[in-house]
Amino acid sequence: MKVRREHSLGTAEARRRVDEIAADMGARLNLQSEWRDDDLQIKGSGVNGKIAVSEDAVEIQVELGFALMLMESSIRVAIEDAMDKHLS
Repeated sequence: MKVRREHSLGTAEARRRVDEIAADMGARLNLQSEWRDDDLQIKGSGVNGKIAVSEDAVEIQVELGFALMLMESSIRVAIEDAMDKHLS
């Protein structure tokens, strides 16, 4: 699953806000995260992916395990809501 949002925050502020998104999503899905350059690697039980930050966009790429694939649409909505909340 990929979700992308454009922004005008600059890389540093977008990274700060991505930390907030990761904290929100991490609490819901029990995720761990680690920065590698401008990519926040995320991993958890049945979840693997990254949040890529650039000067003008944030893109979340997530692979879901079989059990979570059944909830893909609700997970997508939660991710989109978090991105809209933190990047606007």
